[in-house]
Amino acid sequence: MIQNAIRPILIFVAVTLLGACAAFNPIEKPRAAITNIKMAPGNGFQQKLLVGLQLDNPNAFAVNLGRLRYTLELQGQSLAGGSLNEAISLPANGQTQLVIPVEVNLLSGLGVLSKILGNMQSDLDYKLSLTAAVTNFGLGDITINKVGKVGLGGSAP
Repeated sequence: MIQNAIRPILIFVAVTLLGACAAFNPIEKPRAAITNIKMAPGNGFQQKLLVGLQLDNPNAFAVNLGRLRYTLELQGQSLAGGSLNEAISLPANGQTQLVIPVEVNLLSGLGVLSKILGNMQSDLDYKLSLTAAVTNFGLGDITINKVGKVGLGGSAP
């Protein structure tokens, strides 16, 4: 008899705990998109691309990011990667624009750069993989993957 009375209580507690766990997804991943690519002045065998990046925060609270690591493919070819070690705060339900430098070794990236220069008038297909350290909630790293198209923005001053 006592067992029959306890069963509904245990079921209620279990359902409540499962609902609380399901609702406790503390963060929705930010979204990323490349807005433009500009070629910076070359330096020896290195060419630097300045990649405009827009990060959108779909959360109702600010998301604080630390170290960013990224890789970039253009026109189906792996271009290069890099990192940015600056604190970035994405406002609640807002967006942040930043520029990330991508170093391209001219010896290994010559084919990719020639494709880019050959497509100055058309949009380029890109694939971005971005890993960011989320400093709120102690969540650690999140990875954002984005595939899209971007136009070249000309040369940087």
